[in-house]
Amino acid sequence: MEKEIRRHFSKIGFAYLAGSIVIYAVQFLAAMVGKKFVPGVMADANGSFIVLMLTMYGISMPFMGWLVSRIPTQKIEERKMTAGQWIIAFLMCYGLMYAGNLIGTALTFGIGMVKGTGVDNPLVSTVMQLNPWVTFVIAVLIAPTAEELLFRKFLTERIVKYGELAAVLASGLFFGLFHGNLNQFSYAFLLGLFLGFIYVKTGKLRYTIGLHMAVNFIGSSLGTWMLRVTGYMDTMETLTEFLNTKNLAVLADLGNGIVGMFIFGSYASLILMMAGAGLILTWLNRKKFVCCAPEEKVASLGKKKAAVMIGNPGILLYGAFWIGIMIWQLLQ
Repeated sequence: MEKEIRRHFSKIGFAYLAGSIVIYAVQFLAAMVGKKFVPGVMADANGSFIVLMLTMYGISMPFMGWLVSRIPTQKIEERKMTAGQWIIAFLMCYGLMYAGNLIGTALTFGIGMVKGTGVDNPLVSTVMQLNPWVTFVIAVLIAPTAEELLFRKFLTERIVKYGELAAVLASGLFFGLFHGNLNQFSYAFLLGLFLGFIYVKTGKLRYTIGLHMAVNFIGSSLGTWMLRVTGYMDTMETLTEFLNTKNLAVLADLGNGIVGMFIFGSYASLILMMAGAGLILTWLNRKKFVCCAPEEKVASLGKKKAAVMIGNPGILLYGAFWIGIMIWQLLQ
């Protein structure tokens, strides 16, 4: 039994590892070919982003899904969520993501202090350069659908027979590592845990896709749109210049900036309250986060179960690959 479990998890790890390597290889080739034949497209932030994302979601991730689909699966029993339960789940989801983002920011800030230079969040710098509609289509529509298929349905249904807890933990860990940097790992891990729990309890992908889309919409689409329309960043630059130069003439450039700051501040306050409500709801509902035990023959492994599931070549190499990517990103 122990060898069977180790072999099964190793196959899963190798499938996701191979898919991850293909993602980097295909994107590298796409970038090289693009620079040679359509340099104008690749020189544009939107153009290059679209090319890289289309190769990822159109070629590499379907290939990863095909590899995983070859591994034996177990269907999860479907259960319904009410609209009220989904809304509560969304608030909890957003609260966990917000807390994870704060943790990631604190960790990277500390690392930046130690190494003497700041650690950039590649997601923030990328999204701020993109057309809002490009962000919406890719980050809000395409990414959640593809990622929920791979990291909820495909992954958890191949692990759930070894226990719901194992499936949920794998969902969080694989999903978090897949983001490839410490900033995103912290919140993606918590988000993956929560969405994994929702999926093993409902067996319905539309619930987790909807939650993922809603969270991404607020985090990457709505937030950057608000920054742009309120002129918040420009206003902050003007105020910073005034504080540095004490030149009153600079304040004349504020114009409607103060109004924009007020609007953005109100929006940010609403987001903070929503995240706070989500964390409170998570705490109040903590006793409901109960995972069913695995099959008896799996449970009989006792404390060895975790070592068997993790201590195999596929899982270890998948983890090593993405941890290596994270370390490389931190050292940039």
